[in-house]
Parts: sequence; C-alpha cells; structure tokens
Amino acid sequence: MAESFFADFGLLWYLKELRKEEFWKFKELLKQELLKLKLSPIPCPELKKASKEDVAALLDKHYPGKQAWEVMLNLFLQVNRGDLWTKAQDEIRNKLNPYKSHMKEKFRRVWEKETCLEVPDEFYRGSIKTEYEQLSSAYGAHWAEETSVTVVLHGLGGAGKTTFLRKLMLEWAEGNLWKERFTFVFFLNIYEMNSITETSLVQLISRDWPECSEPIEEVFSQPQRILFMMDGFEELKFYLDLNNPCSDWRQRQPTPVLLGSLLRRKMLPESSLLLALGMVGMKKYFYSLQYPQYINIQGFSAHTRKLYFSHFLGEKHQAARAFSLVKDHAKLFLLCQYPLGCWLLCSCLKWQLERGEDLSIDIYSITSLYASYATSVLKSGLKNFTPRQSTAKIKALCALAAEGIWTDSFVFQLWDLQRNGISETDASMWVGMQLLRRNEDRVTFPHICVQGFFAALWYLLRGPQSQPDPTIRSVAQVVEATVTLAPSYLMQTGMFLFGLSAEQMTSMLQTVFDVPLSREIQLEIIECLRSFSQYVDSQALVGFRELFNSLFENREEEFTTQVMSFFPKVDIYINHADDFVVSAFCFKHTHNLKELHLTLEHVFPDDREHTLNTSQKLGYWKDFCSVFSTSKDFQVLDLDSCVFDDASHAILWKSLTQSTCKLQKLMYSYAFGLGNGVDFFRVILHNAHLTYMNLHGTNLSHEQVKKLCEMLKHPFCNIEQLMLGKCDITQESCVEIASVLPCNRKLKLLSLVENPMMHEGALELCKALKQPACTLEKLLLKFCCLTSATCNYISEALYHNKFLSILDLGSNTLKDEGVAYFCNILRYPSCILQELWLTSCYLTSVCCKDLSALIVSNTKLRTLKLKNNKIEDAGVKELCVALKHPNCKLETLGLDMCELTMACCEDLASVLTFGRSLKSLNLDCNNLGHDGVVMLCKALSHPDCVLELLGLDRNAFEEETQVLLKAVEEKNPQLRILHYPWEAEEDRMRGFLL
Repeated sequence: MAESFFADFGLLWYLKELRKEEFWKFKELLKQELLKLKLSPIPCPELKKASKEDVAALLDKHYPGKQAWEVMLNLFLQVNRGDLWTKAQDEIRNKLNPYKSHMKEKFRRVWEKETCLEVPDEFYRGSIKTEYEQLSSAYGAHWAEETSVTVVLHGLGGAGKTTFLRKLMLEWAEGNLWKERFTFVFFLNIYEMNSITETSLVQLISRDWPECSEPIEEVFSQPQRILFMMDGFEELKFYLDLNNPCSDWRQRQPTPVLLGSLLRRKMLPESSLLLALGMVGMKKYFYSLQYPQYINIQGFSAHTRKLYFSHFLGEKHQAARAFSLVKDHAKLFLLCQYPLGCWLLCSCLKWQLERGEDLSIDIYSITSLYASYATSVLKSGLKNFTPRQSTAKIKALCALAAEGIWTDSFVFQLWDLQRNGISETDASMWVGMQLLRRNEDRVTFPHICVQGFFAALWYLLRGPQSQPDPTIRSVAQVVEATVTLAPSYLMQTGMFLFGLSAEQMTSMLQTVFDVPLSREIQLEIIECLRSFSQYVDSQALVGFRELFNSLFENREEEFTTQVMSFFPKVDIYINHADDFVVSAFCFKHTHNLKELHLTLEHVFPDDREHTLNTSQKLGYWKDFCSVFSTSKDFQVLDLDSCVFDDASHAILWKSLTQSTCKLQKLMYSYAFGLGNGVDFFRVILHNAHLTYMNLHGTNLSHEQVKKLCEMLKHPFCNIEQLMLGKCDITQESCVEIASVLPCNRKLKLLSLVENPMMHEGALELCKALKQPACTLEKLLLKFCCLTSATCNYISEALYHNKFLSILDLGSNTLKDEGVAYFCNILRYPSCILQELWLTSCYLTSVCCKDLSALIVSNTKLRTLKLKNNKIEDAGVKELCVALKHPNCKLETLGLDMCELTMACCEDLASVLTFGRSLKSLNLDCNNLGHDGVVMLCKALSHPDCVLELLGLDRNAFEEETQVLLKAVEEKNPQLRILHYPWEAEEDRMRGFLL
C-alpha cells in the first residue's frame, strides 16, 4: 500500500509548486542531502540540466517509493517551503493509514446499525457538547508536549458511555477529532477478552489491522501519538493483575497482566487512555490509575429530553402529549435522563400511538420499564401470529439471549440464531421490530441490558418438560452471580429475574403468551439464597447493594422479608439517592438484623442529583432506621464516615433509644458531627444493653467530651469499652475523662490513641489511675505525644493501681530512659500489669538490660511488645538470657521490625529449645536470612519446644526457606506461622476495627 501510494502520488505536482530560484536551490541541496542520507548520488551532469519533470523521474528511478519522499520533505524545509512540507505530510498520513479507513467504515456501520438512538446526529452532538468539550480540553491541553493523558468517562448503566465512545471513534476516523494529536486510536472492547487467556498487545490490535497497513511495530515507535479507548470493564469476568506489570508489548502475557500493565502505564507509558467506567469499574480500578481526569456523563437536560421526544416521535402534537405524560411522572422523567431509558420509553409510547391506543404507562421499576417495552413491541409485531406461534418465536429469541449471557456472547452470527430456532425470516422480523440489530453478518440486541431482560424472561418461559440447555445455567447460578459481584450483565440479568418473579409482573406478561409463566421462580430464588447464606463467609461475599436492588425490582414485601431474614449481618456503602431509597425499602421489611456496617454519603443534607426533597429523604430515613427497633436481636451498629444533618441525626438517635432496641455495640467513626449532641448522649443512658462505644476519628469539642463524661458517670450507664481514638482529645478534655475513671466501675477498656493529650493530659489520667476506686483494666495511649518524662508518673500509677492489666504506650518518644522508669517500678510484687506494648518508642539495645531484669523479677508480666525499635542482635542476646531463666513467665514477645539478623538466631533458638514459658514470638520484617531460619526451624522441631505462634512472612523468603517453614509446621501441629499475627486484635482493642 505504502509503495503504491508513493509511486502513484505526484512528486511532480510538488516540484511544479517551487519557484525558479527555489527549484535551483532544491537541486543544489539535493546533492548534499543524498550524501547525508548515505544514498548513492545522481550523476551531476544529469541533475544539473534536469527540468522539474526530469528531477521527478530521476528521484523515482534512483530512490523508488518512500526514500524519494523522505528526501523531498527534508528539502522543502531547507528551501523555506514549510507549506509544501505540511501539505505533503497531511496527504501521506491520510493515504498511508488504511487502518483509519478501515475504522471509519467499521464504526460508521456500528453507528448506523447497532446504536439505539434514532435521532439526528446534530441532536446527539448537541446533547454531548459539554462532555465533548471537556474531552477535547483534556487531550488538547497537552498537545504541544504530547504527554500521556488518562481520562475516565463515568456514568451509570445506560448513561451512554459506549455510544459516546463509538461516536468519538467515528469522529477521529473521519478526521474531525484529534487530527494533530493522535495518529492511531485503538478501540478495545474489554468484555471480548473474557475468552482470551493469553495474548500480546500486538496480537490484540492485529484483529482490526488491515493486511495492507504498515507493520504494527512502526506504529508503536511513536506511542505518544496513540490513544487506547477501553470499554466494557463492567463485563469483565476476571480481576486485572495490577501488581505484576509487563512493559513488553510484543510478549504474550496472561490477559489480566496485559490489561493491568496498560492501566498502570507500565506498557507504552507515553500513550494515552480513555476508559469508560460504571459504578463497579470505578470501585475496582479508578484508584489504580495514574493522575486520571474525570468526566461524568451528565445525561439529558429537561430541554434535551423534550427535543428527543420530538425527534423520535416525529409528529409535533403526539410528541408533546407523550412528553407531558412522562414529565408529570417524576420517576419516568428521571429514567429519561439517559439515552437508553429515553429510547425505551419513547419506543413504548410510539408502539401505543401506532396501535391507536390512549397513551398510558405504568412503570414502577427498571424491570417494569423493560417489560412494558417488550410487551408493547411484541403486541404489535406479532399480531399476525397465533399465540402459540408467538410464544415459540419469543422463546427462541430468549434462548439466544440467555445463551449469549452465559457464554459472554453479545455479537451473534446467523448460525447462532439458527441453532436457537430463529430462522432467516424470523431474524428479519426481529430486526424490523428493533429487538435485534443487524450489521452485515453481525447480529446484536439493541443494548446489553435488553439482552439481559430477554435472558431472564427465558427462565419464566421454560416449561417443566423443557429439555435442559447445557449452555444456559440454573436459576440458582443466576442468583448467586447477582449477589456476588459477577460481571454487570449477569447481575443485570439476575435483577430482571427478581423483578419478573413478582406476581404483578407475570400477570402483565401473561397477556402476550399462551403458556403459563413459571411461578416457581420465586421459590427457587428463595431456596438459593437460603443455601447461599449458610456458606462459610457468605456474608463477606454478598454484594448487598446488588441484593437490595434486586429485591427492590420485585417489591413484594413478604418476599423481601423472607430473603432479608437469611442475612443477619449487612455491610453496605450508599453514596447515591437511588441506593438510599432501595436500602430503606429493604430495611423497612427486615426483622432479623443483628449487625449493620454502613457508610452513607451524598444523601444528607443534599443528594448530588437533587432527586429527593428533604421531606422524602427523612421519610425514607425513618423507614431505614426502623430496623433498629423491629429486629429483636439487633446488636451491632457500625457507622463509618457517614454524613448526616441535624434532622437525620435526630431520627437516628431517637431510633436507638426505643425500648425495643437491644443495641450492644455502637461504632460511629470519622463522623461529621453528632447533631445537636443531646440526642446522641441519650443513647448512652436510655439503652441499657449498650456496652461498647467507639467514636474513632470523630472530632469532639471540649463541651462534647464534658457532656459525654457526665453520661458515663451516671449509674444507668453500662459502657464497658470506650474508644475515643483520634477524637482531638486535649489536656483540657483529659481532666473530664480522668474524672470518670474512679466513678464508673463498669468501664474496663479505654482507648485514647492518636490524641494530642501531651504530658499534661497523661498526668491527669495517672492521678485517676492511682485512686483505689479506679477499676480500668485496659488503657491504650498509642501516639499521644508522650515523652520519657511521662513514664515516671505512669510508673507511679502502675505501682498503686490494682486492676490495670494492659497498657499500650506505642508510638510515643519514651526512649530508653522512659523504659528504665517502668522496669524499676514493675519489679515490685504489688504491680499487676500483664501486658506492656512499647511499639515504635525509639528504644535501643541499651534498654534490654533493664527489660531482662524485669522479665526475671516480675512473674505477672505475660506480654512484652517491642515492635519497630532498634533492639538489634545485641539487645536480643540480653533478652534471651532472661527468657531462659527459671523465674521467667513471659509468654508473648514482639521483636518484629527490630533490625535483627542471622546473628541473633542462635540465641533465639536456644530460648525455643530450653525456655519453658514463651508461647508466641513475632520476628516479622527482620533480615534473618535462610541460615537464620534454619537455626530457628531446628529448635522448633525439638521435642521440648513449647512455642505455639511464630510471626514470620513466608513470602519474604526464597522458595527453599518457605519449604523448610512448611515442613516444620506440618511436623509440629501446635505451631502456627503467621504474618502480622497480632495486628487485627491490637487494632480492635485500639478501636481501629470493630
């Protein structure tokens, strides 16, 4: 292709554009240029007397094809004819890009045959004007530097992401977009890769690469001129591998690695990306992208929706009537915000008008919208067939849809249709009814969601005598896919199945079919969810947003109550008004909830789309909160990063003070305030079952701390564990908290981690700890800005206190001097402290002499945690002497991240062999080496070794060491080797976790 173009294209035309003096200079410079390019020269006599026609012939003769043009282009610049150079470059680029021509034809057919808009191009361009300008700006801003840019196009399902990308691809191929920015734009349908196990980027692109094009390798030589458009992440069946990137675009890789490498900019990092992501895709991949720019598909404005109706329905008065009907129905009008919803509604109304019926539409859910669309189309399109014939034809169409959903097929060939009982005539009929789209030999449904609806309908149409289709899986598998974050097309099919199982829906559809629709579906769904809920860790696998949306599609209260009874523990993130409404419906009909973990944002005080007014939101919130009193065994409420206003706060706290509420644990972390405060503090007194309160990350004013402490002193208060980590507790507030300790004999655990209480605040607590009435057992003061001077006062408090068993002083600047204070006091028999946590306290091996003396003399101390201190091998040697002493009763020792090497392993091995007390030893994140582990394993295999837990990260070692550790574990059944063995329990005690 390239050679024929250069041969055929007019060298002479360009030479004729040169003026006389320019042509003379051109010939003089030609000699030098040929030498520079190391090309054989043209004989001087021939060149000297050559005319423009002769020069064109000589160039073509001596340097055929591309070489002649390289010489010409260089010389145009040297004779100051940049205009000719630019024109030639444009012509060559357009002529030499058969890929672009191929894409132009391909996407023109896709746009005309596979896109469901049915409105003029001018209208569509106007509807996406804002997004188009944002996109042009995103890539255009960096045109001069040609730096890589990543843009994320975000929108809900049906918002028009794919349509927009198709239009952009067509605009580029036609030369209307990014003309100077991108030489090549590659469109990757990600969901098509579900069936590809391994490939290279070259192979991936070759599928659309015309044979006559230049080698792909040459294209990749200018990656800054390449854009990858990527669509279909919601349909991906595997997780991308973002941790093992590959930079070689020639090398075959597992598909997850290849796609992950593109997203993380490890492969062709100078290229640019344009990704379409829905809700699921955003959750999975947005935070893995490098500096992405974000464009949200806004959807149609009210005026644009009106214009859409006008263009779609054509006749002015009919369009006005239809639009008025929809506009007066808030939910319908909202569905029209996006192209797919608008198209479905207009299709329903258009069929009604063509049948001469009065305009009416009864839509209350997404399923009912698709069902209305389907019944409207089928009533008109199948009116010349008997009911039995119609049912057979629809069943064949549904079988095609279901087979496609389960085999990841969204583009069908004619033999696929024939295999499912759809003849050529029927195929043409479905295309005429716009239930199928045909692009040459490609057949698709109008949208993947339409395919999902007909796939779900297949389960209602199958009769008890139907032969099982091996490619179409069971109802149970549909349901499980719906609630376990499967690809979005499977989840959508499942949601339709829930909706279609409702009696109201089957009654509506029954008017089209002559066979009874299955009413057993709902029982199958219930039995599937019952079984699934009994799996180990099923609660962790369930996507409650998807389950709730499915139940909302059904809307039958008894069905919802029964399903919700299978899931006593719910974890849900709500950041959209629609999800809030759906969740409120489900919780209103829940009577068996025990534990709720909730994040709620972008609802109060205003949802982003302003779809609900204040009264509506508070009404739904009351329904939501009713679950706290209607569930007889409700025990745990975890509110993480929730955003409420005063009105919603008041409803929440009031619901928790109802006499029927049996709440035991309340976690309200990273909250944006407590409302007016009064209602919140009532929860502490009015709920006699409440024993655990965690406000981690919620800033509390001094007045709020003071009010809280008043409640804690009240005899009706039953709080036993109080977590106030990262609450901005100051010295002033410590006075209030300290006043509680001698008064509240029920309080056993107090976490004040990550608060700037300073030395002075700690002194106030020490005063309280010394009082005989103080019965606190666990005190956590990690990262509280304490110093070695504070240790003297804490030690004194420990000497007098008869209840405190666990003290966490991690991440404070205590140093060796501070530890010396503790060691001097804790040697006394009256000290009862059992656990001392000194993580990250700037300790060195110097303190180990004092700690060793403490270990030998204090028989009550069971745990000593020294993580992330400069203990080193010398310090361990000192500690090991004490650990082997007969008086040593220490059971747990933390030496993780203590800069240990193989040199200390012999001493540790000796302790493991001869020590009688040590049960847990954490050596994580130290450079012990293989030889060091060999010494430890030998000791662990000794019959006298009593160690039960060893903290080590197996993956930090070579395979030989890993095999050795596994063998020791198998030989010693009581031994467990774990990475970060205590972290979760420590975090729970500090209040980081519930």
